[in-house]
Amino acid sequence: MAKTLRPDTYARNTLERYTGSPITDFRSNVMLVNFPRYIEQYAAFTGAELNKGYWTVVHDRERDISIINYGVGSPSAGIVMHCLSFIDGIRSVLMLGMCGGIDEELEVGDFIIPTASVRDEGTSIHYLPKDVPAQPSFWVNQVCESVLVEETGKKPRSGIMLTTDYRMWEFDEEFISYILKHRILAIDMEIATIFAVAYAMNVPAGALMLVSDLPLRKGGIKSKESASKVFLEHTEKHLRAGLKTVERIRIRSGAVPGQESRGE
Repeated sequence: MAKTLRPDTYARNTLERYTGSPITDFRSNVMLVNFPRYIEQYAAFTGAELNKGYWTVVHDRERDISIINYGVGSPSAGIVMHCLSFIDGIRSVLMLGMCGGIDEELEVGDFIIPTASVRDEGTSIHYLPKDVPAQPSFWVNQVCESVLVEETGKKPRSGIMLTTDYRMWEFDEEFISYILKHRILAIDMEIATIFAVAYAMNVPAGALMLVSDLPLRKGGIKSKESASKVFLEHTEKHLRAGLKTVERIRIRSGAVPGQESRGE
């Protein structure tokens, strides 16, 4: 009888296959992103090497960070979180994502710290019962908020998001009515999955979300042109806030630069 492949071995092999880098290169803190511009800017900021596989990754030994562009959508978010949970000594996962602002006070370029997300995405049900809320680690939220107060001079908005796998919801009046009725702050395609899988797999996780569009306002649905403008005007400040947040997480966990990683 053939040997059964262990879950931890399979997860680590998947990370190696998808990123084109050995598991010993992965650091204790991970930032997740959806777009190439973030990871390319990170490599430019730090001088760390960019590895292009199915997922693109930069492993920054000096800062003890791996940043992964895992693509878009709940299934990919579930895969990357599940696999990351099998990295020995992982301390935190921080999602730097974009979302559509629903609340009337939000504007493009604002930051949001999700306190929870409605699970309308189909993947998290494989990890938690449907009635369990998708929430981040409270202490990671605290670090995110303190950094954003310093960076922006004001307290960021926080509240309940909705994560959906329904890509064309902007044209569905019944779906929009649900969003408005439940006072949803913003909407995305991954956050509930990340929070739910992180909770199920015992990984501290949080998110710094950037409002990239205002889909319920006239002319507010994201276009090719508006998306390019968001990248040009807001990606750098978003990424730098993420870097500062992970630095604080390392301090809080008592990590010493250059001495806390595996494979050394």
